[in-house]
Amino acid sequence: MHHWLAVFDRETARPPEGLESFKVAEKPHAFPGEDESKAEELCKAKLNVAYEHSKPEARKMAVLGHGNGFSFEASPYCSYATREGVHVVLAGEVSHWPGISAVEAAHDAFVRNEPPPEQNDAHWLLDFYTSFMSSSADDTTDKALECLAKVQGSFAFVIYDDVQKRVFAARDGEGNQPLYWGATDEGQLLLGSHVNDLDGCEPTATMFPPGTLFASTRHTIAYSPGNQGWVINEGDWPGQLLSFLVDSDGQHWRGIRAIPRINSRGQLFGAVYKVASMQQMVEIIEMQVPPKAERKQYIEGNQQ
Repeated sequence: MHHWLAVFDRETARPPEGLESFKVAEKPHAFPGEDESKAEELCKAKLNVAYEHSKPEARKMAVLGHGNGFSFEASPYCSYATREGVHVVLAGEVSHWPGISAVEAAHDAFVRNEPPPEQNDAHWLLDFYTSFMSSSADDTTDKALECLAKVQGSFAFVIYDDVQKRVFAARDGEGNQPLYWGATDEGQLLLGSHVNDLDGCEPTATMFPPGTLFASTRHTIAYSPGNQGWVINEGDWPGQLLSFLVDSDGQHWRGIRAIPRINSRGQLFGAVYKVASMQQMVEIIEMQVPPKAERKQYIEGNQQ
């Protein structure tokens, strides 16, 4: 299995709540702006682990600045591409993207004795991202889910949009392609094909759930505090983990369950995420709501 790894500084992407440690979550930023060199050094150190595990004749590394980068083992089933500030890596093979069959397009080009429409699956992924990207983070995420539900193939990918400050990661619904993720004590988010490549992510390193999309966007908010003019504030919020698998009713996306991980000392150290049906989500909510008699006792107790 090919080795590939994506590393992101906390200034770029944050995992969902539960994956990073409380110590890191309390920090407003992973690194001060003036100490970017530290972020670069840590990024290269993490990437180098996967790089060393890759085949020498195929391994490549892309250090993108601000503590972000990719390491990958180039092959027909693991490819990297970049265009206008968007960087992607994809492992696997996709036969059908929304509205177009990659297999038929390649066959038609071969019959006409023309070059293939795209160099590899990573370039197809760039086209795919362009089809749903927009200036609104919420709109982009909603469209991404709709588009991912139509993708056919075996895949695990990461998209980094340096212009819009977005990170997307997804894994096919069957889980045919391996994908793991974890967070370091320094606040870095790592996503890769092998859990052993996630250096410094113990004990948070875990499998990325099949059929889900991770979306993290650096939010910028402008507000006016009275007569002091406008203030620009960049939000530092956890990313979202959403399912692109349709529930049995055919109308809703399936939910995500976060299962806390607890060590032998009873300490919380991350979570495992799984896709659940709507019925399972209802059962989870009902389990969290006390029976009617208990609710009555609770209310009466608080009224005394």
